[in-house]
Amino acid sequence: MKTSLTILCLALITISGCKDKEPKITKTYELSEEMMAYFVNYEVGTKWIYRDTLDANNFDTVELISKKHFDVTDGTSLKKGYELYYKPIKSKDFKVWVSPGVNNTYFVKVDPMVTAAGAVSFENYNGEWADWITYYDSIEIKTEKYYQVISSLADGGGYSFVHVSKNNGIVYFTFRDYTGGISKGGNYHLIKTIKP
Repeated sequence: MKTSLTILCLALITISGCKDKEPKITKTYELSEEMMAYFVNYEVGTKWIYRDTLDANNFDTVELISKKHFDVTDGTSLKKGYELYYKPIKSKDFKVWVSPGVNNTYFVKVDPMVTAAGAVSFENYNGEWADWITYYDSIEIKTEKYYQVISSLADGGGYSFVHVSKNNGIVYFTFRDYTGGISKGGNYHLIKTIKP
């Protein structure tokens, strides 16, 4: 009996000693204050009201429904990002994925969650926006003036042209829906923000 107990104890010690140790996180990547100001620092329940630049009677309201923090790890590094879910009245629901990378790089995807439509993306490399991103110190759309604006576009239907203003969110977007062979949508600019 003592021999069996000794063998069992030795087996448990051997197994626990041979068990792979989990890798340690040696580097954590987080979003910069600038990226947070452009894409994340909005409260759930905030509503943005837009008017079509071509049809003054065409409005859309977009509400931030949820904001979730997510972590991605490769075993030795941890990347802390966010997923924001937006629900418009007229346009299609979309998610905004914001994540950091190594060497002060940041990646953003405005995803219409429709396979036929491309996502609008924004990328920043150590303080410089990617070459397809246009930066405006200020821009005027109709009678509204916006500051520190970045814009990007995507081909295809859905959201094809998006302007984001620091601390204001999306201030302009083009949306096209070709469902049923009929083109619907608009070129919407922000006219009001309602905070919860």
